[in-house]
Amino acid sequence: MSTNATISIEKLTAQPLPIFEHSARAFRKVGSEGGNTFENYGDIILKDPGLALHTLNQLRSGANKSLHAEISSMAQATMLLGVNRSKRLTVGHPQLERTLSGFAKTGYIRTACRAFHAAFQAWDWAHIKNDHAPDEILLATLLHDVAEMALWVAAPEQMHQFRKLMLKDGLPTDEAQYIAFGASLEHFSREIAARWHLPGLVNDALRPENAHQPRVRGVMLAVQLARSTERGWYWEKTERVLPQIADYLCAPLEEVISHVHQNAVRAAREAPFYSARHAAALLPMLPGGEALIIEDEFPEAEAEIEAAKKPTVDEIVAPSGPATEKQPPPSDIRQNSGPTASEPMAQVCLLPQAGIFTQTLHDLHKGMGKMTLNELMRKTVHGMHDGIGLNRVVFCVLSQKREKLVSRYMLGSDNDPAFSRFEILLDKPHLFTRLMEKQVSLWINDDNRKKFWPLMPDDVKTLIKTNSFFAMSIHVREKPVGLFYADRRSLNCKLDEQAYKQFRKLCQFAAKGLANLAK
Repeated sequence: MSTNATISIEKLTAQPLPIFEHSARAFRKVGSEGGNTFENYGDIILKDPGLALHTLNQLRSGANKSLHAEISSMAQATMLLGVNRSKRLTVGHPQLERTLSGFAKTGYIRTACRAFHAAFQAWDWAHIKNDHAPDEILLATLLHDVAEMALWVAAPEQMHQFRKLMLKDGLPTDEAQYIAFGASLEHFSREIAARWHLPGLVNDALRPENAHQPRVRGVMLAVQLARSTERGWYWEKTERVLPQIADYLCAPLEEVISHVHQNAVRAAREAPFYSARHAAALLPMLPGGEALIIEDEFPEAEAEIEAAKKPTVDEIVAPSGPATEKQPPPSDIRQNSGPTASEPMAQVCLLPQAGIFTQTLHDLHKGMGKMTLNELMRKTVHGMHDGIGLNRVVFCVLSQKREKLVSRYMLGSDNDPAFSRFEILLDKPHLFTRLMEKQVSLWINDDNRKKFWPLMPDDVKTLIKTNSFFAMSIHVREKPVGLFYADRRSLNCKLDEQAYKQFRKLCQFAAKGLANLAK
């Protein structure tokens, strides 16, 4: 189970994100030299996530707070603040070099450096796509990983544990988060975005179901590229995201690869003050160097010291298996007995949290007829993910022309832009077209796979990368409106009868809620 209680949003937001000393020096230099002051201030701000957040907060707290959501650039923000307030933005604000130390400092710098790399890529792609406000996309990308930066400030030990579980021990990102924090980074990011009143595009990009929106998709792809290139430009996840970027930019893959390489170099030159390894520094590395990168962050000597002080992954999590009648404690997460040939990475299976499932049922029952659509569906997918222990949960809506099912609400996508664009074409007869004929549920398992698997569309098989899942179509007034899909991602994390019954129960509550909304 998780060795850590879920971190409160109050703790995460109690301290502001620090700014870089370089930003303070650069601000003083602009103030003394004059020139195009607001543009120069804006350029400095967009390289420093902490300063960008501070600027937005100052704007919101001033007389023009009603305009903060409409800001499309930091130059515009400083103009609204005025010369005197802009000039003093860095005065008295905590500086990174003085407030953080050890791996909290190095971790924060690494995350900020990665965020700027992602932001620069997204900004460049916005220009290619003739976006009306490229700086707005840059800012949204820069702040996408705000939860990680806040965690390095407020809970560095747990962030370090998360990185080790993910990189050194090879656990999937989504599951490593639950072990280290008791919740997902996505959850923390949304809470922080709401508490700090971040711009709308930041909030939109934190919801995987918005991946169909072109501007959001650009942010997500840039974030995914920056994260994967931490492990190298030849790492498998990097090579998987590059074709998606080529598709997004409607350009040949070879040209896109060359272009994003150039962008990485340009980003490193734009922000040389980050005392972290830029993604551009890994361009000369040959395939297979990922282990060296991980070893650089987690040397064996440190790993041995940690092993003497803290429980190992095997002690944190126990072997996986079907859910039993005995309910696990909150945030209980188990690891399977070992990797298989087809699945080399360690896998973690989320187990049911009885308290969350029961609370979800109570909330859905109590809120029947009162909840908005967003409240109803987000409560339902949360109950499936955390309450039942289903790693990936999607609710797809039937498109207006009824030719496909498109993801609308989602949890557990692990920041995968491909899975986030989850959709099922209904243009030909197959398993899901039959499911949509009436409200019915299905559990693909060992007993019926031979019968149903040939009916599965090939593109869906490729998308989900597993051969066992739950699905249930939802009808309102005897007309199809959508479909719930859920799985446990790993072939080693088995679905079970109890989880299937609970899944169906939540689907039925959601259907009743939708029927009430339809009235």
